[in-house]
Amino acid sequence: MIRRRRLFPATAAPSLPPRRRLAVLAACTAYAATVLYLPTRAFAAEPLPTLQIGVGLFKPPYFLGPDAGGMEYEIAEKALEAGGYRMAAQHLPPSRALALLRAGHLDGMLTVTEGIGGRQYFSEPYLHYQNVAIALSSRNLRIRGVNDLRGLSLAAFQNASMLLGEEFRAVADSHPDYREYPQQLTQNKLLYTGRVDVVVGDRLVFRHLTRHMETPIDIRQAITIYPLFPPSPRMAVFRDAAVRDAFNAGLQAIRRSGVYGAILKKYQEPA
Repeated sequence: MIRRRRLFPATAAPSLPPRRRLAVLAACTAYAATVLYLPTRAFAAEPLPTLQIGVGLFKPPYFLGPDAGGMEYEIAEKALEAGGYRMAAQHLPPSRALALLRAGHLDGMLTVTEGIGGRQYFSEPYLHYQNVAIALSSRNLRIRGVNDLRGLSLAAFQNASMLLGEEFRAVADSHPDYREYPQQLTQNKLLYTGRVDVVVGDRLVFRHLTRHMETPIDIRQAITIYPLFPPSPRMAVFRDAAVRDAFNAGLQAIRRSGVYGAILKKYQEPA
């Protein structure tokens, strides 16, 4: 009989004392836990960098106040988020926000046009305001142009005469019964109580405020809307061109994904 020689002689595994075995087991467990934890940390989402953005005061449905959102607020918030930033909103009057932006205390602000000047970077328009003239249908007014407002009592939003074009400014400057009000709710009340012939303001703001008026005022009266003014684009402005580009990219992304349309629908604005 031929005996085969073992190339690797068998050796018995060394026997460890119980305490040593427990120590080895604990070390292996700790190592395994470390290995499993490292990928989780490696792939954890980093928090988005935060931008300080000046946004409007209470102007429903565009801005509903601190921590309350609003159509314009949510569009900007989602566009920045899609572009890789988090929006920290500072609710400020426009003049104050612009001053802070130019002083370097804000990264950007909303609801602007390029008419504000400066060396900042303007985004693509993300929304259009639509100012209109509104009258009670029972008045049977024939208003085909801005000049037809002459001879009618008018109530408009604050600074309307400076924002709605030269033709409207000329009418306002020579009008004996033209008033501007800082709170658009005042215009709604004046119209529905028959104290003015026509109000001038944004149609979405008018409709939103009407739904929240006091019940003694009859808001069931039919109204006629006269689209005398062109849509007014609204943009965001930033101190950094890269942030502006990220906002534009994010805006396009939320348009494609349907998020933008869902926000408009939420505030009863057709996409």
